[in-house]
This record gives sequence, structure tokens and C-alpha cells, in this order.
Amino acid sequence: MHEIVRRAINARPELTVELLRRGMFEPEEKAELLQSVPMRGSGLSGLPLGPVQFATLLAEGDTQLAARVVTRKILRANELTWLDRLTAFPKSNEKRMS
Repeated sequence: MHEIVRRAINARPELTVELLRRGMFEPEEKAELLQSVPMRGSGLSGLPLGPVQFATLLAEGDTQLAARVVTRKILRANELTWLDRLTAFPKSNEKRMS
């Protein structure tokens, strides 16, 4: 089993469906995923996720899956901005003590 398929199977179903909808997977990976997980009642025909919801699901999930989404250029610019906001370390406002 492809590593990316295993990670998609372990992801939240709505994220996996959105990744399928956006063409994330190569034909061989897609066939393997559809064979491994029945997509009945998955909402594949439902509405696509909004940018914040999609970025939030990626930020909360598997970091290697999120990295693959970024490197395969599945994210739109505004979604990438949201993902960056959600995964960035907060900047400290405290002054350094000498």
C-alpha cells in the first residue's frame, strides 16, 4: 500500500473526500484508496470544503499528508495562508531577559 494512501485512510473522512475531489492522488493511488475505503455516504457529491475548513483539517491531521498536499500544489493561495497561520508557532511578545 502506498504511504500516501495509508495516511489518507487514517485521515478524517471529509478531508480524504476533499483530497479525492481535488485530484490529489495519482490514478494508481486513487484506485487503491477507493478499493480500501468504501466511499458510501462520504459526501463526495456534497459541497467542497471552504478554505478555512480545509486548512484546519490539514493542520489538525497528519503533517506528512499536509506536506504532500502542499508539494503537490493542491492548496489555493488563501488556503496556504490559513494553513500557515494555523501551524505557525506564536511569536513571543516577551522581551529577552539579559
